[in-house]
Amino acid sequence: MLPRPAMLLGGLLLAAAAVTAAQRRGQEAAGRRRAHRVQHGQCSYTFVLPEPEPCPPEPEAFGGSNSLQRDSPAAAALNLGDWPAQRVRQLEKVLENNTQWLQKVLNQTSRMEIQLLETSLSTNKLEKQLLLQGHELHRLQGRNNALETRVQALETQQQAELASLRGEKERLRRLLGRQSGALAGLERSLRAASSNSSLLQRQQRQLLESVQRLVRVVAQGPASMRAAEQVFQDCAEIQRFGANASGVYTIHVANMTEPRKVFCDMEANGGGWTLIQRRENGSVNFQRNWRDYKQGFGDPAGEHWLGNEVMHQLTGRTAYSLRVELQDWEGNEAYAQYEHFQLGSEGQLYRLSLSGYSGSAGHQSSLVLQGTNFSTRDADNDNCLCKCAQMLSGGWWFDACGLSNLNGIYYPAHHHVRKLNGIRWHYFQGPSYSLRATRMMVRPVGV
Repeated sequence: MLPRPAMLLGGLLLAAAAVTAAQRRGQEAAGRRRAHRVQHGQCSYTFVLPEPEPCPPEPEAFGGSNSLQRDSPAAAALNLGDWPAQRVRQLEKVLENNTQWLQKVLNQTSRMEIQLLETSLSTNKLEKQLLLQGHELHRLQGRNNALETRVQALETQQQAELASLRGEKERLRRLLGRQSGALAGLERSLRAASSNSSLLQRQQRQLLESVQRLVRVVAQGPASMRAAEQVFQDCAEIQRFGANASGVYTIHVANMTEPRKVFCDMEANGGGWTLIQRRENGSVNFQRNWRDYKQGFGDPAGEHWLGNEVMHQLTGRTAYSLRVELQDWEGNEAYAQYEHFQLGSEGQLYRLSLSGYSGSAGHQSSLVLQGTNFSTRDADNDNCLCKCAQMLSGGWWFDACGLSNLNGIYYPAHHHVRKLNGIRWHYFQGPSYSLRATRMMVRPVGV
């Protein structure tokens, strides 16, 4: 398909040819032709104008044409003696217009050529850029291929290592299964042995207690034999009945459904004391809750707490006195005795009431004498914003954390100083000295 300027030029030539088609017969007789040349850059365009065909003369025209031919230089140059001058001027005007139009077309064509050249340069530049990008892409593709190869190698290595680890894991799982089975068997054997051992220990303890009672009964004579057959409220009644050997006895406390085993001290300060607390070696854990301190725990022959409910039932029936015995790690002993001791009910939070202090464990009492409630780690009944039972351990009548706590943590020798949560009695060895042994015991007033 031809470009638009060429089509326009062809159309113009065709138009010029159509205009002069009727004049071709006169061209052969013409002596010369008029040519028009247009120069544009390195290119030149020559247009040959056809001679017009003579028309029949008109009377009026001939007169006018002669004057026009004489006045027009173009008519003299074209040798248009037979043509009217007006017709020649019209053709010249048409040719001049066509020439101007062609000049505009050529100028537009030149601009289009420049634009095409610039477009071609831009296209070449883009081609070079695309070529460079293609080289870079090829290089990156090569690096990507190398990386893919390396990643595949690493994946293969990791898969091999994972397979090895899975095998090792399976081997360890089987080994663990065998060890777990063996351990379960050992645990079953240990539980069975422990159960048998506990049973044997209980039987031995019961047998030992029976033998001790029989020995005491035989040694003390008929009075002790009669005491073994009686029901007693406390150790003072047992002593009054004639038993004078310290040891574990059975008492029947009023309002308690079951009898209780208690340790009776028949020697200290006249005897007849019922132990309600003992610490001597740390064998029993005293970090207990409210329920444990209510019911009691431990072994009456060793470390134990008799129970707040038992103490309430005992002291609620008649007036009791309290004796506290203390021993430090240097062998020093002291005691604190209260002429009146009473413990309230559970609804009263086992409130402590004391009076009549005396003894060698300090110039004044390390227990608050009146209105102190019992507190444990799960029952905060003290008079402090903090929780004394959690800070100082055990269960006790803390008041505002107070000056004593005989149910604190048991610390062994050389680890017993600077222990605020240990077994403390402030006016005996200070606020942070943890004692070696303690006993608390009660008996009716007047014994």
